[in-house]
Amino acid sequence: MVKDTRRNKIGWLAYQAESPTIDEGLVTDVQFELSGHSIPVDNGYALFQALCELMPWLPDEELAGIHSVHAPEPGLTKIILNRRARLSIRIPRIRVQEILALSGQSIAIDGVPLLIGAGKMRPLTRHTPLFAHCVSTGSDDETVFAADIIRLLDEMEIDSRFICGRRQSIRTADGVASGYSLMLHGLPVEHSILVQQRGLGNYRKIGCGIFIPHKSINALT
Repeated sequence: MVKDTRRNKIGWLAYQAESPTIDEGLVTDVQFELSGHSIPVDNGYALFQALCELMPWLPDEELAGIHSVHAPEPGLTKIILNRRARLSIRIPRIRVQEILALSGQSIAIDGVPLLIGAGKMRPLTRHTPLFAHCVSTGSDDETVFAADIIRLLDEMEIDSRFICGRRQSIRTADGVASGYSLMLHGLPVEHSILVQQRGLGNYRKIGCGIFIPHKSINALT
């Protein structure tokens, strides 16, 4: 019988490997106030297109990721923006000044104008577990998706357990793709930072595979 050498499994962490040396300041989030009337629930691709008009270098920045603006509850088709609405961009720290220049600029999503307000840095945190609203690997089937996640984590030499959540549909340049919400738990701190910096799977620039700290598995439901 062939021994299973994979370090990552669905469920709970059994052991931890030696943690790599990570430059924790390499990547940061920059968060902006965002004002306007509304934005579609599936807004990642539209946000990316609009921001590329202001930052032509964005498609080629490997570590860049744009957080989608998320609906407060499932089943909505539009998100009504309130004063707490934020646009958040994950970016290499060397790009921070270029990103902060977005303050005061306007973009349009589905013809609705949005004003980008004041921005500030929000460094990545040293907490676990981590949660991504959507991770896309190109696999529609949850079992195949889970195998993809094991492979991707192994390639990054990340030790983690994970739980798959709801299936998602996202608009991309090539049509509609699918993914799943995903919780990673039991990571060493250095591995948590690495996953936040690099993300997992496809479509990072339209909101997929971007991980944030979370305190509960309830977000998966």
